[in-house]
Amino acid sequence: MKNGKMDYKPEHNQHHRLNKQSSLKKKKLSLQSNLDLPADYMRLVLENTHEAIMIIQDEKYKFINQNFANVYGYSPEEMYRKSIKDIVHPEDYERVRSNYYRRLKGEQVEKYPYRIIDKSGNIKWMELSGVEILWKGKPAALNFITEITRRVIAEEALKKSERQLSDIVNFMPQALFAIDREGKVIAWNMRMEELSGIKSSDMIGKGNFEYALPFYGQRKPILIDLITRPDISADKDYLSINRGKNFLHAEKFIENNGNPLWLQIETSLIHDHEGNVLGAIESIQNITNLRNAQKELKEQTVHLEEANTALKVLLRHREEDRNEIEQKFVSNIKNLVMPYLEKLKTTGLSTNQTNYLSIAELHLSEVLSPFLIKMERGKTGLTPREIEIVALVKDGKTTKEIAQLLCIGETTVNNHRRRLREKMGLRNKKSNLRSHLLSFEE
Repeated sequence: MKNGKMDYKPEHNQHHRLNKQSSLKKKKLSLQSNLDLPADYMRLVLENTHEAIMIIQDEKYKFINQNFANVYGYSPEEMYRKSIKDIVHPEDYERVRSNYYRRLKGEQVEKYPYRIIDKSGNIKWMELSGVEILWKGKPAALNFITEITRRVIAEEALKKSERQLSDIVNFMPQALFAIDREGKVIAWNMRMEELSGIKSSDMIGKGNFEYALPFYGQRKPILIDLITRPDISADKDYLSINRGKNFLHAEKFIENNGNPLWLQIETSLIHDHEGNVLGAIESIQNITNLRNAQKELKEQTVHLEEANTALKVLLRHREEDRNEIEQKFVSNIKNLVMPYLEKLKTTGLSTNQTNYLSIAELHLSEVLSPFLIKMERGKTGLTPREIEIVALVKDGKTTKEIAQLLCIGETTVNNHRRRLREKMGLRNKKSNLRSHLLSFEE
């Protein structure tokens, strides 16, 4: 020592530095082996990290940093009075406890999720990774915590959405299946199971045209492949293909286990929200019953046309037969009745008898004319008395003359004339009844 000062000895300083480096090296090795750090040094590091960190020893919280306290909502003092059982969700406690002891035994424990209940009673999802350390000379676990509540909620929402979409596809009334861009089956709904006889579990993930086997008995491109791979040609296997920008529509006849089937097939591309093609979906509908109904309807139409033609022939024959009967009827009256009426006039009849004979000749003349035939075909619904009055009115007889000829009152004749106008649609019209009746002879 000189002047109260220590003499500078380089070899002493060098030896001191070597000893210090050796000590640090030993401490580093100790950190690598069991992370046994001085408490003050570790606390300083852990307090200033950006991660949420805790040290667990004997299932108690021995150290937490501020980030950890922020997530849990408790102050450090409150946390130090709690065990993991007080914080971890009851359903996850045994798993967290088991992993804690496994880690203390030196076993490798992968990062895993679990739930906590914070101070406000909210359930939060955490992701935990950790290592074994010595804390104040005793085994402990240093855990790094990341809150993943939003991620879990988002994943659950996505899974729910996927399940809903899967349920919608699965319970669609049409048989549906879908493939990705590589041609592997990604969907095969219940109706497709029923139609094909193949379970979804046996088809999902299959490629190499596996989806063609149930319907065509061989691996081959089908309609869904024509829209995803336009270079493939299979048009000859389908009827009336209707092509659109992103869809194809066709019909196909197949034999399925000896049963003839008519299928209506539609396929379209599947795009993501950016318009990229993800694959394609195809719907298959069994329209065999519809096709059979159409065939039956066509056959019935032909039969109806044939029956209609036959009916027209029958009606024509009926009209011809009726005309023939009318001609014979008219001929018989002219030849067998009218001559005897002429002879009857020469037998010295009374005035009334002469009048009755005139009426009889008049009515027979009407029968021989087309007037009454047309009146009957006109379906006017006239009573026998009204037909008598119609004939007399048409011949120009007055109400008084008709009353005398039919031996009825004039009021009765007028009532009949009024009802005749109503039946013939002449009520409140200026049309003359006789002129209307004469029109039937035209």
